[in-house]
Amino acid sequence: MENVVQYEERLPEAVARLKVAYPRFVSHHWVLQWEANLQTRLQLRDRVVFCLCSLHAAKALQRYVGIDRVRLFSDESRAVVSVVRGGEAEEKARKFLQHTGVRISSREAEDLLLRNGLIPGANPERPSLQPSTTVRDALSEAVGSVRQEDVWLTASGMSSVFAAFNAIRDLQAAKSRTLWIQLGWLYVDTYEILNKFPGEGDKKILIPDPTDLDRLASILDERGQEVAGIIAEFPTNPLLQTPDADRLIELSRLHGVVLMVDPTVSSILNVDTMPYCDVLVTSLTKYIAHEGDVMMGLLALNPQSPFHSELKAIVPHYVEPPYYRDVERVAQQLPHCQTVARTVNANTLKLARYLQQHPGVKKVYWAYGDTNRERYRKIERGDRSPGCMITIDLAKPLARVYDPCRISKGPSFGMVRTLICPYMYMAHYDIVSDPAGRMELMNYGINPDLVRISVGVEPIEQIIDAFDETL
Repeated sequence: MENVVQYEERLPEAVARLKVAYPRFVSHHWVLQWEANLQTRLQLRDRVVFCLCSLHAAKALQRYVGIDRVRLFSDESRAVVSVVRGGEAEEKARKFLQHTGVRISSREAEDLLLRNGLIPGANPERPSLQPSTTVRDALSEAVGSVRQEDVWLTASGMSSVFAAFNAIRDLQAAKSRTLWIQLGWLYVDTYEILNKFPGEGDKKILIPDPTDLDRLASILDERGQEVAGIIAEFPTNPLLQTPDADRLIELSRLHGVVLMVDPTVSSILNVDTMPYCDVLVTSLTKYIAHEGDVMMGLLALNPQSPFHSELKAIVPHYVEPPYYRDVERVAQQLPHCQTVARTVNANTLKLARYLQQHPGVKKVYWAYGDTNRERYRKIERGDRSPGCMITIDLAKPLARVYDPCRISKGPSFGMVRTLICPYMYMAHYDIVSDPAGRMELMNYGINPDLVRISVGVEPIEQIIDAFDETL
């Protein structure tokens, strides 16, 4: 836990020890090397350089940071921006890239370095369209037999959220709908997109309990004509709460509101949310790419949605496609993801039962939690498919469990390896480190010292033994 706090407070010695980490938070060394090359080539020694997926993404960053504070270039690396080092502009640019996931991937940076003779190795082969077609075909089926033309692969899970948000905003702003509803405690970067990228005059309402649809109904009865969209997770991260899917889509239809749903926590392999939304967004970095070595996302439109044709005309303007080698890597893992999901589901069921009976655990949050089970069953693809995530409220102080635990530490989930993380510290450290913020979380029913578990495929006896030692 000391290391976690040091990292979150950006102490130089802690940051220096991290060589590779989640790419939206810690830049990959190949990306940094390519950007350093661009900095030298463009003679920008006093500025920080970032390489983005497209010119469209670069212009969006420029608008967010400030037109006069960002220089924009275009060359073989798609799009390059530079900002003055060490100031507010650099901080805003980095946050933009974290929230939106539109920086080039490590595989693309590697190929650019190879092509320019900056690292040893053979030049990359010419891209093939076959892996992209294969992946889109498979995932179109996975999200609910949707036509391939209604599914887009994206550079990251967050870039799919950003694209969907922008498309909905454009559609609804033309109808003078500028109010957004956040249903529950969303993943940090989805939350930040809602906070930082609204259109002019946009406002947001947070409903802390995503199952409180009576409150949602009351808001929509009073202000439904103002509401652009509702954003929800099925289930939520980290408390695994699932709204009543039938009632939620009924309310959104009744009031002409676009409903965006993110099923990443349990994955499109375990839950079927397409009938209950207008737009589905998800990260393929989890479950599908279960080795945890590629960033990619997906955006899909419900062909039965009343907004389908309008959104379909807008979405392509905002989608940032993934790099072809990232698609190839997902294609390699795709044949195994169902087998991995079945093993993970079986392990989750056994670990949850163990944790529910352990005196060192005060509360267990998971898809089949007592107050949640029936709502989750509505979206579940089959019996015994809870997904990988379990969150626990500890009887002991957090560090006394986390520090000695032999389970690998890490902020992702949906991997073959079991992981634990102090989720609120890693996702919302600014809130957790502030006494008033901690009190706010407790009022939302979120203990800042929760431990989030991502169950993997190791023998369940090994996983349970590791927890038994530390709980």
